[in-house]
Amino acid sequence: MPKSLHLSPEQLKARRAFKLLLKDKVAADSLYNNLPESQSGHIISTDLARYLDTRYRHTPKGQPKDLLPGWDCAWRYAHDRLVREIKDRGNRRVVRFMAGGWAAGKTHALEHTKRSDLAWDGTLGDFPWTVQMVDLALSQGWRVNIAYVYRDIEIALYGAVERAKKEGRSVPLDKLASNHRLVQGTVLELIRRYRTNPSVSFTLIHNTGVKGIKGKSLPISYADLASNGPLHYTKKYERYYGKAALEIENVNPAQKDCG
Repeated sequence: MPKSLHLSPEQLKARRAFKLLLKDKVAADSLYNNLPESQSGHIISTDLARYLDTRYRHTPKGQPKDLLPGWDCAWRYAHDRLVREIKDRGNRRVVRFMAGGWAAGKTHALEHTKRSDLAWDGTLGDFPWTVQMVDLALSQGWRVNIAYVYRDIEIALYGAVERAKKEGRSVPLDKLASNHRLVQGTVLELIRRYRTNPSVSFTLIHNTGVKGIKGKSLPISYADLASNGPLHYTKKYERYYGKAALEIENVNPAQKDCG
């Protein structure tokens, strides 16, 4: 949790309740598995783990959700749950790590792909952490699929605004382009690291759909994403859309984070 932020009494109460819940892994897992979006615990994500915070979970639809009480608690639960699931493989065979910048539309783009036995739904922007998790999965006999969803920044920006208004979940728009560039860089590094490993596969998709207009999830290649490829995010690209995002944010005040 950012040290510069101070929690209100109500936020502190919610945080204490969240931390207390996490001490009982059986209760926390049961509550998480009952979240419809988790598909009975098949999908693990920090975003979903935030709903273990009662205050966050019961925020009226369309109102900004307060991330601060569960800022680090949600991540700790999701990470611990993923590690436990990986170590307890049983008869499961394939774990999928979903990757993509904020509002890339990962869930939508992958809904027609073959379901894995376990899935991590996150941006995958942290290269050392991802390598740690992939190597752990390989050591436990899993086959690993890394599924990256590319989305044009303009579409992602407006998708993020729409999601904030509809679901109350927001991201800092001025950081969205840099987030997409970071994630793409991580995915390229992962491809270079694991492309010769027969137990690791990559699914690379360009999500072209937007609300109200049907699009296709187009397969793309490493060459499309590489430094000379047509879909490569450059530093200039990041700077330009960082400025453009501020203009969008100024006319969409509801997008700003709660707290």
